[in-house]
Amino acid sequence: MTDTTAMPDVELRERLAHIDQMLADHDRKRQEIRLAPWQMALSGMTTGAALFAAGAAFMKVIGA
Repeated sequence: MTDTTAMPDVELRERLAHIDQMLADHDRKRQEIRLAPWQMALSGMTTGAALFAAGAAFMKVIGA
């Protein structure tokens, strides 16, 4: 007696591969979300340093 509802082995492997891919995507997005605040802080500090340097160069040019 064979079970007619059983999936072929190839289809089962494809579904498992799809689940593995979805888990990997979820882990990647979770890591990106975890690092997002640090990226914002670093870009803010970089922007502040660039603006400070531009202001200092401008003050040097106008001789103040």
